[in-house]
Amino acid sequence: MMKDRNEYGIGLIGLGIGQQHLLGYQANGLCVAALCDVDETLLTETADKFGIQQRYTDVNGLVADPDVDIVDIAIQPWLRWPLVKAAAMASKHILCQKPFSMNLCQAVAMVKVCEKYGVELMVNQNSCFVPGFLAIEPYLSDKYLGTIYYASIICDGWFLNFPEKHIIPAMMVHHIGLIYKWFGKFKQVYCQAHGHNRSIDQGETMAVTQFTTESDIQGLLSCNWASSGRAGHKHPHPHEEIRIQGTRGSIYGNSREMVVHVEGKNDEIRPRIEETWFPNAFGNTMSHFMDCLRDGKKPLTNGRENLHVVQVIFAMFQSAKTGRCVHIDEISLHDDYDLSPAPVIGATDGFAH
Repeated sequence: MMKDRNEYGIGLIGLGIGQQHLLGYQANGLCVAALCDVDETLLTETADKFGIQQRYTDVNGLVADPDVDIVDIAIQPWLRWPLVKAAAMASKHILCQKPFSMNLCQAVAMVKVCEKYGVELMVNQNSCFVPGFLAIEPYLSDKYLGTIYYASIICDGWFLNFPEKHIIPAMMVHHIGLIYKWFGKFKQVYCQAHGHNRSIDQGETMAVTQFTTESDIQGLLSCNWASSGRAGHKHPHPHEEIRIQGTRGSIYGNSREMVVHVEGKNDEIRPRIEETWFPNAFGNTMSHFMDCLRDGKKPLTNGRENLHVVQVIFAMFQSAKTGRCVHIDEISLHDDYDLSPAPVIGATDGFAH
């Protein structure tokens, strides 16, 4: 008998961004069976707030909990390998916060261990499930836009000390995932980046990337988290500006308001958007995952497919470092690329330096 969404038990590890996960799950009526965090005070306060009884400071306890069907991993990328491995060995399905990994060998290893133990792995590319972005997807067609040839996403803000240090995997990964969903694989990228008051090896705080997809759509992705003046805060996450152009029409706006303009039509189409990125995209992501588990389908942002997103991240950084256009197929899944700002847990397993 197939399960309904509320019959899957979620075990959430990490109560930083995990707070938004919980709000999204609550909004979608999903069942959170257990929480885990090393901060006992935060764990108690959060569990009390959301009425969750099962509480762990040890991830092994959560992974072994029989009420947990899906392990939601919302801790930093360089810490994830032991958790993914333990969850897979315990036959738990896994949702991994983006960026999937900042170490390419680790990303491949996590995909392989989930495939070995027959569990589904989904990456929380929640930009792909933002209500405002979902609302325009019916209009991404020849009927409304003709042949699509250009797309851009622009984001500004002031946040220099984000944990991942590098803006490309920390923030631009949202936009990479969204372009990949809408228009298919990237073919090549040309990226320029700056660290504001540090080198890009220490961490880029702004990056601008021209890209071409395999479907020959050209575009621009721009993230600037060193934009300190009020005038620069026109496209803050999660309300970045999106533009999509075709030979017959265009789409523009942000997650709150999107507009479809069709040439020759007097009236613009404004899709109805009732929910917001935070927290609803998080609930939508997990709901999609549960539906896929129920129906025996691969999640939209499954781990194997998300390796392409990780390759694009490293292609962008390689381009910024070398000053040249980089083809995505230059980034081999067998090579050891790493942008982690801290030691990668699990390096002794032989997949990372």
